[in-house]
Amino acid sequence: MSGETRARDRIGETEIRDRIDASAAARLAVLASATFVYVTFEVFPVGLLQDIARDLDVSAGRVGLLISGYAVVAAVVTVPTVALAARVSRGTALVVSLLVLVVAEVLAGFATSFAMMVVSRVAAALTHGVLWSLIAPAAATLVPRRRVGTATAAVFGGSTLAAIAGSPGTTLVGELIGWRATALLLAAATMAVTVGLVWALGLYGPARPTPAGATVTDGGAGEADGTGAGRRGAHWPRVLALCAVAVVLISAHFLSYTYFAVLVTDVTGASGTTVGLLAVFGCAGAVGTWLVGRYNDTVPQRTASVTIAVFAVGVGLLALASVLGGGVLARGTAAAVAVALWGGAFAAAGPVFQTGVMRLAGPEADRASSVYVTGFQIGIASGSALGAALLGRSALWLPVTSTVLVALVLLVVLVRRPVPAAEAPGEKDDQHVEVRL
Repeated sequence: MSGETRARDRIGETEIRDRIDASAAARLAVLASATFVYVTFEVFPVGLLQDIARDLDVSAGRVGLLISGYAVVAAVVTVPTVALAARVSRGTALVVSLLVLVVAEVLAGFATSFAMMVVSRVAAALTHGVLWSLIAPAAATLVPRRRVGTATAAVFGGSTLAAIAGSPGTTLVGELIGWRATALLLAAATMAVTVGLVWALGLYGPARPTPAGATVTDGGAGEADGTGAGRRGAHWPRVLALCAVAVVLISAHFLSYTYFAVLVTDVTGASGTTVGLLAVFGCAGAVGTWLVGRYNDTVPQRTASVTIAVFAVGVGLLALASVLGGGVLARGTAAAVAVALWGGAFAAAGPVFQTGVMRLAGPEADRASSVYVTGFQIGIASGSALGAALLGRSALWLPVTSTVLVALVLLVVLVRRPVPAAEAPGEKDDQHVEVRL
C-alpha cells in the first residue's frame, strides 16, 4: 500500500470517527430543548407585559423589572450556585435546574400578586447560571473532541429558536388562554424536557458510551479525561480575558436590543415594523447559529473575527439608516438588512465565546463557564442601563455607541487573538470509554 493510500485511509478514518451519529444528535436536540424552555420563560413577561400588569394591578414598569431583576439575580448567584452544583454530577445539576424552573413556572401560573411573580422569577434566576454553565460542557461529552464547536452551536440553537418561536408563541397562546394558563403549559413542556434530559445524559440505566475523542468529565469533581486539555488545566488569565471581551460585546448588543422597538420605530418612521424586524432578527440568528456550527471547530479565530465584523456592520448600518433620506420603504429595507446582519452575528457570537472558554478551561470548563455566564448577565444589565441613559438624549446614540464598542472588540480580537485555535487534526484521540454524567 502506497503512502498516499495510507494517508487517504487515515483521513477517512478520522472523518468517520469525528462524525456526530444519530444518537448523539438526538441527545443534543434534548439539550437544545432545555435552553429553549429556559429562555422562553426568561422572556415570558415581554409579550404579555400589559396583561400581567393589568391582572396584578401594577404598572407596566414594575412588570418590566421582572426582566431586568432576573438578570441581576442571575449575575449575582451564578458563580456560587455552580460551585455548589460541583458537589453533584453535572447531569444531576442540570436536571435539578430544570425542576426548579418547573416550580417557577407553576408559581407564575398560580400567581395572584406581584410578590408571587417576583418569587417565581427569583427561583428561575437562581438556577439560570447552573444550566447555562453546564449545558455546553455536557454537550461536549456527547461528541468527538473536534466537534465541540458544533455541539455548542446546536445547544445554543435552542435559545435562538426561543427568540423565533418561543417568545412569540407564548404571547399568542397567552392572548388565547391567558398568561397564567400559558405558564402552566410551559411547565408541562419543561417537565417533558426534564424527562428527556435524564435519558440524554444517561443518568439511569446502562452507562452511555462516549465517542472516541470526546471530552469526558463528570462535572462534579472536575476530573480530566486524559486529553491534552485535561493535563494542562485551565489557563485562567486567557479565560478571564476572553470573558471580558465577551462582556463588552454583550453590553454593546443589549445597549440597543433592549430598546429595539423604540430604535426601529425611530429608524423606519413606522411603529408597525417592530414585529416583522424581530422576526428577521430571530431567523437571521438561526442562520448564524448554523453557520458558526460549520466553521467554529476548524477556524475559530477567523470565525470570531468575521462574526464580530458582521456585528459591527449590522449595528453601524442601523445607525446610518436612521439618517438616510428617502421614504419609509427605503429606510425600512436598510433597517431589515441591518437587523439581519446584527441578529445573525449575535447568535453566532455566543457559541464562539462559549467554545473558546471551554477550550481554554480544559477540565475546569464548568467553573469557567460560570464566569462566562456571570459576565453575560453583567453585560445585559450594564448594556440596558447605558442604553437607558443614552435614550434620553437621542435614539441615534444607541446604535452609534454599540458600533463603537463592537469595533473595539473587533480590534482586540484581531490584535490580541483571545479566541483559542482549534485542536490540531493530528492530535491523539482517546480510547472509547464508558461514562455516566
